[in-house]
Amino acid sequence: MITLLAVTSLVSAQEWQQQRIDASSNPDAWIKKTSELIKQYDNQRQYEELAMAYALQVEAYRYSGHESKAHAAIDEGLRFAELADSKTAKTLLRINQTWYFLQRGQLRQANTSVIYARENAKASGNSDLQIEADILHAQVMQNTGDIAHALQTLEQLNRNAYTAHPRLQVEFHALIGSIYLDVGANDIGLEHIQNALDISREHLGQWDVSVLEYNLATAYQAAENDEKARQHFETALEISKAINDDLGVAYALFQMASIDIKNENYQRALERLNRAMPQFKSAGAHPMEAQSRLAMVSAYLGTNELETAFAQLEAASSVINTLADNQLYQTLNERWSEYYQSKENYKAALERYKTSVNYMQKVQEQTQDKQVQEIMVRLEIKEQETTNELLKKENQLQQLELQEQQTSYYLLVWIIISGLLVVIIVSAFLYQQWRARKNFAELALKDDLTNAPNRRAIVRICKKGLEQAREQQRQLALAVVDFDYFKAINDQFGHDVGDRVLQRFAEVAKLSLRDQDNFGRLGGEEWLLVFFDVSKEDAKNIFERITKEMNSKPISGLPEDYRITFSMGFTNAHPEDSFDSLYKRADDVLFEAKDKGRERLVITD
Repeated sequence: MITLLAVTSLVSAQEWQQQRIDASSNPDAWIKKTSELIKQYDNQRQYEELAMAYALQVEAYRYSGHESKAHAAIDEGLRFAELADSKTAKTLLRINQTWYFLQRGQLRQANTSVIYARENAKASGNSDLQIEADILHAQVMQNTGDIAHALQTLEQLNRNAYTAHPRLQVEFHALIGSIYLDVGANDIGLEHIQNALDISREHLGQWDVSVLEYNLATAYQAAENDEKARQHFETALEISKAINDDLGVAYALFQMASIDIKNENYQRALERLNRAMPQFKSAGAHPMEAQSRLAMVSAYLGTNELETAFAQLEAASSVINTLADNQLYQTLNERWSEYYQSKENYKAALERYKTSVNYMQKVQEQTQDKQVQEIMVRLEIKEQETTNELLKKENQLQQLELQEQQTSYYLLVWIIISGLLVVIIVSAFLYQQWRARKNFAELALKDDLTNAPNRRAIVRICKKGLEQAREQQRQLALAVVDFDYFKAINDQFGHDVGDRVLQRFAEVAKLSLRDQDNFGRLGGEEWLLVFFDVSKEDAKNIFERITKEMNSKPISGLPEDYRITFSMGFTNAHPEDSFDSLYKRADDVLFEAKDKGRERLVITD
């Protein structure tokens, strides 16, 4: 039961943030409650509180899938937010307006709306609102294909902005995970989205959890783990049902249908799609309506219902023609090509396929660095095989016609040459995508300052090392290193000098450790070292060698006689250790080393 809110509660930052979370678990109750508050504030002419009530009501409508009602509430809320000049209310309403436009594929309007959201967030002075608006701006950039700038925005936030608010941590991890999925780095994407889901389960409401369950399922789908994908889609479906989020139900049904189609379970796929389609249409979610119709085409082609497939292709074409989405145009032409193959009209099939490749090129040019997923998922080997098959069938058909008409020879030559050009284009794209993926994967695992492995990379190395140690019955050890009085270096000599100290450590560690050992920067001046088959005596030698090399030559900006020291905690792994337990033990003895006077190594079993 939601009790009546005090008049001032809606403009208290802590209160309305918590109310957004509460609305996520019980949207219907919050729709009713905000309606009462709107009536109360309207009668009292309290326009700022009235605008905030509308902002909360919009989110409740979104959580229950009532998009048209959310849109109407946004317009009303903005009217009163302008009267009260409430920057907070304007920001929240513009944020929800942006999501509304994204849902419909109206990317230009979404971009305009998020610019207003960022301006008002900055004017509000609320740092969390500014972060939320910046994350949403990155989301819009991702949707428009500008992956490089979206990733740059998120990485800048990661370096320069901090928030303890769970919602923003979830949004950050969810979006950056989605971007890594876009560029083909599926393992990193999965890690971020799993982090977002863990946070949402602990701190946020049920709608947020359902969205993250859905996102994690799509990540597993991209990684071709259909079983785990199905499990998380089913969880998202159940949560959406529980909170009466019909649109969320439709999203889950659509993705489960796509798995059914992949497994050639066409009838079950069609049942799910026919349940999802009305929700997408009523919500005005045109991109999802188009995708659902294209999925139906695949299912009907699978059951050889060609006339029904044709009708869905016509309907999908009508929807897609209202959207500026080259990706959808590409998929549409692929389905037309498949349809014409089924009709044995190979000439039309090849023409449609060539058109799909042209749209692929437009997507390539538009999205800049969004190169890997399109090729890895949709083109890679599959498209080359499709081209070869089309050319083979066309060749057979033309050979028969050559018996009756010699001039068909020239058409065959033209088709073969065109097909070869398509193969060359696709091959060139594949090579570009492979290079882009390699670059992204390397950047995602490197520390910007030192070029050493970053926290994500070294933690992953340690986790894999623990598994390898158990399988091969080897001994793994972990050391945590932290510089002594590093803050004093920064304060006295400047952060540039502190950066050079960190860079020196990366150089020294790389030279001092064996090929089978690894190191990485955890953050700040803290480092992690991972060893296989080292003794306590080896640990002492490593500590002394690195200390000696760190001070073997001056560092620019420090006095020549300045001695750099660090403390190290070292421990061997136990068979039952997880990364967290192993790290905690090493960190505990690092603290002991600091407590005993620094510049020392402390070892524990």
